[in-house]
Amino acid sequence: MKVIKNFFIVVALFILSQISMTVFGIVQVSITEPLSILDLSAMILMAVANIAILLWLAKKLKLIEFNIAWITKKNMLIIIGSTVLLRILAITGTLLIQQLNGTQTSNNDAALSEMFNDVNPLLLFLIIAISAPIMEEIVFRAGIIKLLCKKLPILGVVLSSLCFGLIHMATDLPNFVLYASMGLVFALAYYKTERLEV
Repeated sequence: MKVIKNFFIVVALFILSQISMTVFGIVQVSITEPLSILDLSAMILMAVANIAILLWLAKKLKLIEFNIAWITKKNMLIIIGSTVLLRILAITGTLLIQQLNGTQTSNNDAALSEMFNDVNPLLLFLIIAISAPIMEEIVFRAGIIKLLCKKLPILGVVLSSLCFGLIHMATDLPNFVLYASMGLVFALAYYKTERLEV
């Protein structure tokens, strides 16, 4: 029964994590001119509120801690190693996609590029560089590995990686392998450290 409850909690966290991106997408489609300063401020405020609510819920669910105990030599080495591995995967995956699909970039990157064309850099940075990673880590790593698959963390790592690959517009095998592999690196870093910060 607890697994079912935790499944619905993870689904709810995912839905909550998508609110600001969904609203932004709707606004982008319905407005043909650049956002006014008021609209831009409202979008920034909504994104910040979305992050704050998700962080508060993650703290309440004991999925995240707010302290600096994660800063250790081992964790720093995992961060550096993961970053290098992720860059290798991104470059190799992009080259494979170019060769096999004849496109210049992944489906996910192409969609983001189109969606965020001519968007205020501050809003773009907030949504892509801050909001999305925080929300993805809470949902895909802590939610799936720690909450949903607490008793079977290796299953959680696999499930997290597969879901991460699917959610990034993986409409073909090269795109799926690229994002699932990246998801696996993130999941293993979380599994080894149990810290979202890593």
